[in-house]
Amino acid sequence: MFDEYIEDILTKPIPETVVSFIFNLAEPWCIEVVGCGSYDANDSDWGCDEVFRGGVMPLDLPDSVFGPTWEDVLAGCTLMVAAYLDRDSPGSRILKNSSAVAVGFVDGDTHLIWPR
Repeated sequence: MFDEYIEDILTKPIPETVVSFIFNLAEPWCIEVVGCGSYDANDSDWGCDEVFRGGVMPLDLPDSVFGPTWEDVLAGCTLMVAAYLDRDSPGSRILKNSSAVAVGFVDGDTHLIWPR
């Protein structure tokens, strides 16, 4: 389900201004990918520079799969995104051609997944 969701978003036209991606997590547990117009390893707010959303609703993350706590959701999504990046697909190539890919809650810290 996750792979199809991300492929659907990343195979849409992406503005040339997108240089990085962040997988935003929110409560109730859901995930969405956002293209950002900047990336700065020294600026924790780089993920706020949104220039692309893909036009689809966030993907629900059921407690039965990801767990009941934010720590469980963050850990599970970090592994899920990293595994997606390890697969060869059009979407994973797009992500890996960017400056950075991160996962994090919209009101919290980001966790860099790419580059490793």
